[in-house]
Amino acid sequence: PKAPETPAPRPVAWAKRAAAPKAPETPAPRLPRAGAPETPQALGIPEEVEVEEETAEAGGVDAPNEASSGNSEHANAGPEEQAPVEEEEEEDMTKMMEVAESVGNAEAAYEFLNSANAQDNSTTEELLDSLRRDLGRLWNHQDFELEPFGSAVADLSLVSAGSTKKIELNVVLLFRGEAADAKDVRQKLMIPTITRLSTWLKNQAQMTVTNVSLQALVPVISFESPKVAVEMSVQQPHSVLNSWHLRDLCESGCPGRLRALVRLIKMWTKSKSIVSSTEGCLGSYGYALLAAGFLCSHGLVPLLLPSERQGGEASPYISAATAMEHALDGAGSGVSEQLWSSPSTAPPAQPVAPYPEMMPVELFAAWLGWMQQAPLAFAEQHHNLIGGCGGADLTSRHIVSLRPRTQTDLRGDVTRWSREESWVAGRGNQMFLTIEEPLTGENVGRNITANGFWALHSEVKRAREFLASWDGQKGSACFRALVELPALTRSVPPPQRPMGVAILGGKQQQQQQQQQQQPRFQTQAFHQQTLAPRPSSAGKWTGPIPAAQSGRPSTPYLQHLLQQRDRAVRPTARR
Repeated sequence: PKAPETPAPRPVAWAKRAAAPKAPETPAPRLPRAGAPETPQALGIPEEVEVEEETAEAGGVDAPNEASSGNSEHANAGPEEQAPVEEEEEEDMTKMMEVAESVGNAEAAYEFLNSANAQDNSTTEELLDSLRRDLGRLWNHQDFELEPFGSAVADLSLVSAGSTKKIELNVVLLFRGEAADAKDVRQKLMIPTITRLSTWLKNQAQMTVTNVSLQALVPVISFESPKVAVEMSVQQPHSVLNSWHLRDLCESGCPGRLRALVRLIKMWTKSKSIVSSTEGCLGSYGYALLAAGFLCSHGLVPLLLPSERQGGEASPYISAATAMEHALDGAGSGVSEQLWSSPSTAPPAQPVAPYPEMMPVELFAAWLGWMQQAPLAFAEQHHNLIGGCGGADLTSRHIVSLRPRTQTDLRGDVTRWSREESWVAGRGNQMFLTIEEPLTGENVGRNITANGFWALHSEVKRAREFLASWDGQKGSACFRALVELPALTRSVPPPQRPMGVAILGGKQQQQQQQQQQQPRFQTQAFHQQTLAPRPSSAGKWTGPIPAAQSGRPSTPYLQHLLQQRDRAVRPTARR
């Protein structure tokens, strides 16, 4: 088409995000997606800022055809042609976020941050519908449900413009009439189902099986389609309910806070390689619980779970049978109103100032301070404990929970109704983080190793010091500089006492105390090889001093050498 005389301004990123995509023939997506703001004026950005932004984009571009018929061209363009447009949208969204930060509009900054990472669920929904239809050849449709869980359900994924990485999707296959907590469910249902799926997927076009894990505690199968990487498990209803609960928390309280904070934490942890649960670190779900626990403790997000279960149940947690019932009943709609309250966008009763007015990076810095003061504080208090701080008692820990209970009540609940090895530290069972899974009562941080914990501890300390030393406003540029810092070397600081040493008692303890009270030169002379003393260049005697023979007193000359040795300043290498 011919170019108009006056080129129309190219729409900004928020307008592109607001445009509805073409309706697919498949059913409507079930997964939630955060909507973009209607206008910058509604978010508090001055009108002249918008005019200046549009003028800068459209004024100096000599491409009227793109301005007039850009929508039709982008709709018919291939992936290679759409990539530059996505990169431009990402740049526009970053600029708009920086403008919102400069004018002090927190609501706009959170909205732009979440809109820039909003994931298009049409691809995953199309794959799920195809899998549900094709799995009907292996089992009857009325006998199973295929439900997604994880970041895709709660809309917590990170989307990079122009990235060729496939969308990650976690799904679970739930069978009706089959138990989820039986002792033999793993051997009779999980492993045979994963094996059958592996054989079937290998014969499907455009499906590639990448991993089959049958020896794991929860058997899984991983496969890929041209656009999505899928990991599938069997008979895990708590995974579905936990994702629904986290999604409802994200839609409650101060809008956009939880999603933005979780995304910033994900960006930071991925840049420092401290987010892999298979390498002894905390997983993404654990970090999301830490973010939610911080916001709930400061009144920015309300607690949706009840303090105690209704209906006469003694345990405050949900059994596997009850979780399976609610997951199957809510399949497709993703609603479980009987287990927790409905999400509410009403502001909390008493939010702690100044957290509601904080910008995204300022809120991230406040989360780092809370991490040092609450979940990680025991490491400094018990650094001299025998075996390391991983053996500290539960009474000295801070339990991160999303239930309205005090720390005393939480300790009573987890020790009574959960597995002992998840919460009680002991010899050979070190425990570094205490994060309660809200529905099962398990400790999400039970599998963190010493290397993973101290890597997190060091990175939190460095990030807090870096943000505190930053000159100017803590905005996008500050966080970008933090992410670009190289990861620290992983190492476990040596404890003051050797790890694995048992507590001695009786005669052994008395003998150890007597040995520790001996003079330094006698202990060193006893353990080292007897060598003749030799003079140094400074005229002082160096080297180990031979111990006196038993039954023979030390000579005056030897006593003189010992006195000279104590006064001399010797190099560390000589010791």
